[in-house]
Amino acid sequence: MGEVGAVAVVGVVRAVAVAGCGAGRSGRSGGCGGRRGRGAWRRRGERGRGVARACRRARAAACLVELAGDGAGIDVLLGVEEEPGVRWPDLDDARGRLDGADLLARLPRWDGVPVVSATTEGGPSVASVVDVVAALAETVVPQDGLVVLDLGRGTLVPGTPAHEVAAACAEVLVVTPLDVPAVGGAAVLAARLDVPAALVVRHPAPGRLSSAEVAHAVGLDVAAAVRRDRGLAGAVERGHGPCAGRGPVERVGRVLVRRYLDARRRA
Repeated sequence: MGEVGAVAVVGVVRAVAVAGCGAGRSGRSGGCGGRRGRGAWRRRGERGRGVARACRRARAAACLVELAGDGAGIDVLLGVEEEPGVRWPDLDDARGRLDGADLLARLPRWDGVPVVSATTEGGPSVASVVDVVAALAETVVPQDGLVVLDLGRGTLVPGTPAHEVAAACAEVLVVTPLDVPAVGGAAVLAARLDVPAALVVRHPAPGRLSSAEVAHAVGLDVAAAVRRDRGLAGAVERGHGPCAGRGPVERVGRVLVRRYLDARRRA
């Protein structure tokens, strides 16, 4: 997830609707950030990772897909960069109707969750991104699962394949710190979204902004609030990933997964 001060975006796919592969919105979940800054890369994906891992622990199928592709790769953040499996540069030639089950089997795993990661050699190919995500959604969603997309701000540019994928999300989560620059960025981002969206607010609040004030300013409801995780940086540096133990990110992941699974049961 990207930082405004640092706003990030996460998407959730719950129904297959990519590249004409089905009807309705996908079981994909997407996330975006509102601020870029020092440490943005480390924080960018923590909420998406929390959702994917919590989904797995709820015994629901899950897959995590990095669409931002503007860093070293989400596998480094998760501590699985040495795990065997295909990454985005290996999928440059993936076209047409793909075998989603075969693709899932070839991906590296983080705590049992399949991950499609960028690398220092590149991120998702314009030509392959829609077909790859569609194949994963067609396989994961029918298992009552979620495809969680770590979106970059560039994926919200209309007319791009990544925007087509983001537009198929059941919901996009805009992750924002509780500071004025970030909230301003989140408001601009929210105004550009043409899919259902909600906020995840990230503490601390140096100027004492409340979640309610941020929701009013941005125009989105707050789906969850995450407290500062003092152990996050150390866990990432040790290769454990952002959800080691039972910290704030892990707890918010469980809240969001319950939100999606309950909504599905009501549908």
